[in-house]
Amino acid sequence: MAATLGIPLSLLAACALLGIGILALFSPERLAAAYGLPVREGNALGFVRATGARDAILAAAILATAMRHDRIGLAVLAALGLALSAIDLTIAYTHLRRLRRELLAHVGGILGFSVLLIILVADLR
Repeated sequence: MAATLGIPLSLLAACALLGIGILALFSPERLAAAYGLPVREGNALGFVRATGARDAILAAAILATAMRHDRIGLAVLAALGLALSAIDLTIAYTHLRRLRRELLAHVGGILGFSVLLIILVADLR
């Protein structure tokens, strides 16, 4: 199979998710504040770390799938990333009850995974 833009963009998405996951695990307060839901202590930090672990695991799945050049698998993972980003945006917006610049991180995830999914689906044709 010929190399396509979908594979390198998937690798880029995986690196971004891995970075978010690492930040969540080691500096959950900073990541929560960046997403507009500041957390300083208690059990909530555990949930931020769990979300970061989720992102790191998704990154690992994307990396493994990209290394196999499995465009169908990458399209499925991009769709899952899109869904996760949309759910994260909905949760953050529900708690903030207003639009704030911090929500742009979630919007960026939605846009990024949407573009990736479009490119991967186009590659399958």
